[in-house]
Amino acid sequence: MKIKKIIIIASLAAMVLAASGCQRSKTGDETSDNALKSFSAILKAYPSQKGYHEALNHWGFALPTGEKFEWSSDMSANKADFAVVMLADPLVEAGLDIEKLDKNEWLYEPAGKDDMGENLPNRLIKPYNVSDTKVKTDGSEDSMMKILKEDTSLIKYHEDQKHYRLLLGDGNEVQWTEELGINDADMIFVIKAQPLIDAGLDINKLEGSGWTFREANSDSGMGENPDQLVKIFDIQE
Repeated sequence: MKIKKIIIIASLAAMVLAASGCQRSKTGDETSDNALKSFSAILKAYPSQKGYHEALNHWGFALPTGEKFEWSSDMSANKADFAVVMLADPLVEAGLDIEKLDKNEWLYEPAGKDDMGENLPNRLIKPYNVSDTKVKTDGSEDSMMKILKEDTSLIKYHEDQKHYRLLLGDGNEVQWTEELGINDADMIFVIKAQPLIDAGLDINKLEGSGWTFREANSDSGMGENPDQLVKIFDIQE
């Protein structure tokens, strides 16, 4: 009888361990895990908008107006573990002089064709390096997970907006919704305004560009923010 009880207890213990294993954190942080889950849901909802750039070791998610958010499949491959890819022309038309930007902080890619022969516009790119750690990854979601695991402090949650914030240093961010459909801001690019203003951008000429200027503020859900440029994307358009 005692043997039977021992077997039952051992079996229950094994089941508890298995259950806890299933719930084990992917990134080592609950907020980052939840952000990854929400980001993965966006990728699964719009698979045709996801692509891979072999030469750069980058995954990319294309947004409706031509911008792109990219993340690395190998952090050791280059210094752009994340990249915010913006349309350059609307900013140039608002006075931005590309040549005046710090080339250590910004990249400019002229119009051309991608690996599939598709036409690409002039692009302004804000890269962000997380680490130079070499890791093996298996697909787009695993690549994102490995980067977030490297530095879980990159992710914050905005309770009021129901958004996850990926902090890319110095007031730059990419945000995505906790759940598709709860508002019209599925993804948001947030760029520190001052470097672009110093390079000639006139914030009074942004009309029609999709960008809006947001003055420095203190938000209870986001902390202290500098002057920023914000562009909101409704992926379902």
